[in-house]
Amino acid sequence: AGPSPCAPPPFWPRARAGRLGGAMGAETPPVPMELSPPTQAPAAAEGSAAGAAALAAGSGPGVAGAGGKDAGQRELPALKVSFYEMLLRQLQDDGFASEVLSLSKQLHIEPNTIVERDALLECYGRSLKWAFGDAPAGEWTPVVCSPVPPLRPQDRVLDFDASASKEESPVGIAAPTRRAPEIRLLYTAPHKQAVRAVAFSADGRSCATGDLSGGIKVLDCARMRACAASTEGPIGRMRVTEEELQRPVTRVLQDHLLSVTCLAFHPTNPTLFSGSMDKAVKIFDLTRPQGHKKALSMLQDVHPVRSLCIHPCGDFLMVGTAHQAVRMYDLQTLNCFTTFDQAQHHGAGVNDIRCTSDGRVFATASSDGSIRIWDAVSNRLVNTMPKAHSGAVVTSLRWSRGLRYLLSAGADARTRLWDVRTGQELFGMGFGPRSCDYGSAVFTAGERYVAGANSNSRIADVSLFDATTGSPVFTKLGMHQMPVRALEASPVDTTLMTACDDHNARYFAVEDKGS
Repeated sequence: AGPSPCAPPPFWPRARAGRLGGAMGAETPPVPMELSPPTQAPAAAEGSAAGAAALAAGSGPGVAGAGGKDAGQRELPALKVSFYEMLLRQLQDDGFASEVLSLSKQLHIEPNTIVERDALLECYGRSLKWAFGDAPAGEWTPVVCSPVPPLRPQDRVLDFDASASKEESPVGIAAPTRRAPEIRLLYTAPHKQAVRAVAFSADGRSCATGDLSGGIKVLDCARMRACAASTEGPIGRMRVTEEELQRPVTRVLQDHLLSVTCLAFHPTNPTLFSGSMDKAVKIFDLTRPQGHKKALSMLQDVHPVRSLCIHPCGDFLMVGTAHQAVRMYDLQTLNCFTTFDQAQHHGAGVNDIRCTSDGRVFATASSDGSIRIWDAVSNRLVNTMPKAHSGAVVTSLRWSRGLRYLLSAGADARTRLWDVRTGQELFGMGFGPRSCDYGSAVFTAGERYVAGANSNSRIADVSLFDATTGSPVFTKLGMHQMPVRALEASPVDTTLMTACDDHNARYFAVEDKGS
């Protein structure tokens, strides 16, 4: 039987005294306490500093000294006794038997036989993670959500619990039988300047892209696929007319003064929201005639807008800006709300906001290096992942379809997968230099793969990783020659849209070949 969950760990500091040159005292309950000094001559007390120095040098003090036989006796704090016991056990586990005997004789301390093998090494590893922010600080509140629409038996989603029950390949070990998917470029949408934002509608029928000039294009996904089909197959044509190339573009919108940074479709209404460096959120009605390029309404802020997210109910808009507070707008009244507790705000700007499909929870990524989980009903902070990317800026977030996992990308040029039920990182994905200005990552092909991109010019393309192991499938797709600023996956099929600094937005198909 294992130890009681309420009992202290076996390496808890035990309040017993180890006296140099004397016998060990009796064990007492594991509570902090002040150990009374032993009876000793004044000369021995004066020589205690010398005894400590000798201990630090690796040699125990002699039994004879200025005060006689017991002059070297000295009390050790309980925490230090526990540390030496763990240290001796670790040396014993590593095969240093003679060294253990020597130190044990000098310290009059025996190795800890209660803890598991390599317990001190595991403690050290955990302490490093806490020091560099790779583990959440404080108590983690499990995040349990219900996907909407509910998952069907035939739906293929990311689920490590099911994989473990089927005894599939463990995390971190690639499945050797899986074939690499086929990547096909279906359509390229040119822009006037570098493309910086992309978004799909909830039904997957439309896609919007925005560029540095403030221009926005709305594209029809079915027409983009039809345009690709016209150049493929046995009767495919090698050349497509300019009119056919422009046919997928259903609207061109122009109402921002500066670069478009984010886009979001309303979940039920034909409405498009856009954020920009001009500190405004524009609301476009997509039912208006083609000639209308201006926004129907506007939300003005005092900070550049970085991210947008519409609550699944469609009544609220969450906005992230260069300011540390998340804004929540009521779309009926356009009133703005934020959490009343300023201590819960981020320490820097909010780079991305993503809400769960059931609308209970939303996550935010910030330039302060943290990821925060919020209650979408009360707008209160639930959990915090400080230094989620080892202190680097966090730039992108995505929820899995089953709402058990959260995918993040940061300025450390790495993508990380988190289990929101425990707050633990499952594994990281990435390669090459560990620095960039921005990064983004999405699930694709039924969450079988993760597509990632960042601003590092040495990569300058989209990389594809296995979502169940984190191993790279394609280090580069070979479709981009300049950094990819943003990418988004279709919610209904296996297509992917990228926004590149070469003034083009590209529409891909990720066709999984299976095992």
